Amino acid sequence: MGLITGFGFVMMYSILAAPVARWADRSNRRSIITGGLVIWSGMTALAGVARSAIQLTLSRFGVGIGEAAGTAPSVSMISDLFRNEKRSSAMSIYQLGPVFGGFLGAFIGGWVNQYYGWHQAFLVAGIPGLLVALIFRLTVKEPVRGNSEAKKVNTAQAGVGETLRYMASQKSYMLLLAGFCFTTYTQFGFGAWTAPYLGRIRHLNSAQIGTYLGTIKAVAGLIGTLAGGYLADWAGRRDARWRVYVPGICSMIAGPAVLVFLFAPNSWVSMGGFAVISAMGPVYVGPLVGVSHSVVKVGMRAFSTSVLYLIAEIVGLGLGPYFIGAFNDQYAHRLGVGVIRYSMATAAATTFLGGVIFIIAAQYLKRDMARTLAE
Repeated sequence: MGLITGFGFVMMYSILAAPVARWADRSNRRSIITGGLVIWSGMTALAGVARSAIQLTLSRFGVGIGEAAGTAPSVSMISDLFRNEKRSSAMSIYQLGPVFGGFLGAFIGGWVNQYYGWHQAFLVAGIPGLLVALIFRLTVKEPVRGNSEAKKVNTAQAGVGETLRYMASQKSYMLLLAGFCFTTYTQFGFGAWTAPYLGRIRHLNSAQIGTYLGTIKAVAGLIGTLAGGYLADWAGRRDARWRVYVPGICSMIAGPAVLVFLFAPNSWVSMGGFAVISAMGPVYVGPLVGVSHSVVKVGMRAFSTSVLYLIAEIVGLGLGPYFIGAFNDQYAHRLGVGVIRYSMATAAATTFLGGVIFIIAAQYLKRDMARTLAE
């Protein structure tokens, strides 16, 4: 289960993310995103006709191929539409996609699974994306590269070696990458096992799980993501480091909330902890992706984002669900059904540590931004 959820996706995503991002740094990003959306939606729907673990894994490979064309070109376009002062808020609004997607996936998917089966749940999840791809292609325009910068900048694409050396020389970027790895472990490792936890420990059926998780994620995620992005931009006007401080503090707050969710004496308190996680957990993504674009050159943005997500998702999405699943299998004979509490508790440490690393990254932000502007 952990292998299909994590490595089944990450394997193909990791192979294609960087080449697709390089392509997006010099070509039409709208067309790349459209093609990726068609592939990952279609492969999600094909999971609905899978009849074995191998077929499910192959469909996850296909989703990974499609999603490699999603995030990096998208955030690159957003950075060309919004100036640095508003970029955290814009990226946070973009991150409402996963928030509402999580709501629809959990709420609708839970009910469809309960009454019609998981095959139909995959079909319901995948087919609408094909229509969205058509709407996106017909309505979205490709922005001019560097259009949002205060002064004219060089938008030429540097070589791979030069790009990697530049990224590695920016301490803030490398620390953001390290923090991303830890917080992504919490996001995907914890997220993948939340529903099984509620079924095994709280004895909820899939319809109940979908209703509770979907509603809480949507409401708390909406509030936290928007408020976090706005606060990062508002405070960042006075001191740019607050664009990193805000998501760092929120990531640390999510750590104790994970423990409340797992070890609360009843379901109501547990769901309160989950609401805090849902509000605080996703805050880091939008502001920090926006900040990362301020410490690399314009022609490096899509590629730098792909590296950020690639390494973080290999660790977080690849290892997170698998490690928790392996922990469950290894210690189930000793801890019984409650083993899932202890395996998922590792997510409390990773999100807190990720937040600490973000705070450290902020100390290098002004220097790295000044270097990028000067060049």
